[in-house]
Order: sequence, then structure tokens, then C-alpha cells
Amino acid sequence: MQWRRAMVVELKARGMNHSEIAQELKVSRTCIVADANHLREQAKRTIKEYVTEHLPEQYQVCLTALDVIIKRAFEILQTTHDNREKLQAMELFKDTHMTKVELLGNAQTIDSGLNYIRTRSRRTARANGVLII
Repeated sequence: MQWRRAMVVELKARGMNHSEIAQELKVSRTCIVADANHLREQAKRTIKEYVTEHLPEQYQVCLTALDVIIKRAFEILQTTHDNREKLQAMELFKDTHMTKVELLGNAQTIDSGLNYIRTRSRRTARANGVLII
């Protein structure tokens, strides 16, 4: 079953529809539709886990790394006597600040995504009779 589902993903990536995949793998179209539905649900769980567990941490790591770069670029700017090095440090300083502003601007989008996932999880839990605190 794992092999077939892996093949469904590969053949869908090639642009084949369910009927074509079923014919290629010599199974029923219903079987391929079930595999595609399973793969879709698995992908949703994977995305939810990534967004709720890994993305916030990675976001913070990126912000911290940018702060380190800004600090180091400013140190170079203040200590070097080479004009080319100063210009490069200034460029890095500016670019890093711009990257940070862009990343912070995306925070609202990330937060909206997390709120959407939380809301959907609560609705699903309520529909299934599970109490969420």
C-alpha cells in the first residue's frame, strides 16, 4: 500500500488524473481516489504539525540570527578603516534590517494561520464531542 501511495504521488506530480493512475497501476479508480484522500489528510496533518510546532521556533531562530548579523555588521562598521569594508558592512546592516522588517511583517500572516488552525481544531473537537480547554 505504501508503494502504491508513493506511486500515486509521483504520477500526480507528472500530471496524471485518477483514471490514468488507476490504469497505470492496474487498480480501480476508487482505490486511487481513496489513496489520494488519505494522502491529502496526511499532508494536512503534516502541515498543521509544522505550522504549530516547528514554524514559531524557526521564526524566533531567524530573528535572533538577524540580530546577531546586525550587531556584527555595526561592529565592523565602527572598527574598520577600509572604506570598501565600511560600505559592505553598511550594505549588510541595511539589508539585514530590511529582511527583519519583512519577516516581522509576515508575523501577522503566520499568526493568522495559527489562529485558523486552532479554530478549525476546536470546531472539529466540538463536532466530535471532545472538550478543549
